Amino acid sequence: MDFLKEQQLNVMLIFIGICFSLTFLLSITKTVTRRRKFSLMNLEVTATLILITDRLAYIFRGDTSLLGWWMVRITNFSVFLFSLLILYFFNRYLIDLFSNEGGMTVMPKRIRTVKWLTAAGLILLIISQFTGLYYTFDSTNHYQRSSGQILCYLFPILIIICQVSVIIKYRKKFNSLLVMPLLAFTLVPIAATIVQIFFYGLSLTNLSMVFVVILLHGFSVMDINQAVEKAHKLEIEILERYKITLEKTVEERTHELRIANEKAEHLLLNILPANIARELSEHPDHTIAKEYPNVTVLFTDIVGFTKLSGKMTAEEIVHLLNKMVVLFDERAEKEGIEKIKTIGDAYMAATGLSEESSPEEAGRMIRFAQGLISDIEEINKNSPVKLKIRIGINTGNLVAGVIGKTKFIYDIWGDTVNVASRMESSGKAMRIHVSEQTYEQTKELFKYRKPVEMEIKGKGSMKTYFI
Repeated sequence: MDFLKEQQLNVMLIFIGICFSLTFLLSITKTVTRRRKFSLMNLEVTATLILITDRLAYIFRGDTSLLGWWMVRITNFSVFLFSLLILYFFNRYLIDLFSNEGGMTVMPKRIRTVKWLTAAGLILLIISQFTGLYYTFDSTNHYQRSSGQILCYLFPILIIICQVSVIIKYRKKFNSLLVMPLLAFTLVPIAATIVQIFFYGLSLTNLSMVFVVILLHGFSVMDINQAVEKAHKLEIEILERYKITLEKTVEERTHELRIANEKAEHLLLNILPANIARELSEHPDHTIAKEYPNVTVLFTDIVGFTKLSGKMTAEEIVHLLNKMVVLFDERAEKEGIEKIKTIGDAYMAATGLSEESSPEEAGRMIRFAQGLISDIEEINKNSPVKLKIRIGINTGNLVAGVIGKTKFIYDIWGDTVNVASRMESSGKAMRIHVSEQTYEQTKELFKYRKPVEMEIKGKGSMKTYFI
């Protein structure tokens, strides 16, 4: 307990980061129903706010300045407020489960009672701020429990009793994967509260509530994944049946079959290089992997994107990234560059993916990189958020192939890829950073600055160049 008391502010900070990340990821996912996404996002946001205000309450306690006086009172009130709200939003999550997975049109009375218990708890909380019913503050601005503080636990406990009793009664209506986190959400905070009564200065209740929110999020995603997997299996079965039917009527429907094949080929070409798409179509069961002797790989990344995204809404972030990637894709198609994939705000491309690749491919990639910088400058002209990217390029041999059977992906591996990534991460904003291998193939085509000796992770000291 002493160790936890010393480290709880750091634990809170870690949980805040986790909750914020989960909220962002949930906001851009499309596999969750709207009502469930709303409930889970509210749980994550409220959990984040609990920890932020609780952490500030500990930081400012004992601060007798005017700011400290206000902060201690506001944050302690907020902690009690968000503790009630997180139970209310969990109740909304249960309602969604009962409606969708349980098939219930009328909610149990105990579930409907929760909103009235929440309202009553909020009213009593507000009254306590003027009467000192729950807590007071001494002359050194430290929080002191009042004799009536036991009442502040009354409404949350009543809410939890209502919820856990309903979960136990109707547990068979849910996926068994969700029963454990649902019970943990209600029982773990009660146990933590009992322990907290005997260890003043610890936020076990709040930490445990946030922990079970994260746990619930994880199990909800697993539940959704199971549903998606079942849908995929059903989709495959339907496609197999359709294939059998199509083979029986191929002579009568030659025209429709040709159109369907053209659509499938077009979709495949949007995912894979033409030669790989052709090989995959001809030999779908073969492992597709080849080694190429002279490929030039490019990585880009937005500078300070994590900090930048913290100032934007989810919609703004996705819109900005989509605008950037669309421009990059259009340029890649126009200049004959093979896009490999995007990872968050990073963009990966390659050229020379053939067994007879010429050194001219490296020059093509650098011209493409210069075009990317122009695209970013064009975006910045009409955007309130000014983007800057780092670009890293390396040339060498690598292996390329297709991974997976469903949602397969064409990818590349090897030391050449790793060094290209290091060129990007050790580069400078709006500059093109290349390895010595790329420099040797393009030094007659572009003007480079003097070489720079850099310590590259995993490679040691390397000579690199900036255009």
